[in-house]
Amino acid sequence: MKAGFLAAGVAVLLLLGCGMPKNDGPCAQLRSEVEQMEQSLLAGGEEVDAELRAQMMQTYARFANTCHDHEFTPEALFRRADLLRSAGKFQEAMTQLRDIHDHYANYDKRSVCAFLVGFIAEVELNDREQAKKTYQQVIEVHPDSEAAKWARQSLQNLEATARD
Repeated sequence: MKAGFLAAGVAVLLLLGCGMPKNDGPCAQLRSEVEQMEQSLLAGGEEVDAELRAQMMQTYARFANTCHDHEFTPEALFRRADLLRSAGKFQEAMTQLRDIHDHYANYDKRSVCAFLVGFIAEVELNDREQAKKTYQQVIEVHPDSEAAKWARQSLQNLEATARD
């Protein structure tokens, strides 16, 4: 009799652990919302619906706050930073990118986040000093990354334009 209960218990655990789809609860629901909103944004073509962009920024933030340890969280915040930049909220975008860089050490776009802080400072805010410092930090912290190559090129361009 004990063996029967044990076998049934093991079978249930295997089904729960391996065979049945996982439901992340609120994270799955929020991820679904994000995907639907992204499809709507893409369907709009070249024109970005400002209201939809604002809703997406809020949904990305809500996802990150609710599902901080989820593997999609740094990507959601990265996409939020891009929307902030496209909305002209440059300081907020830079802060978001710094937060991603500093809090998600395993994120594959970490070095890109660092570079984009400098890029926004240079291109959007015309803050050449901040851009220069940031590009130098990218090279120091991520020396072998593609972003470091971009940072080196950007520093050369800053130096060349300073001479002109």
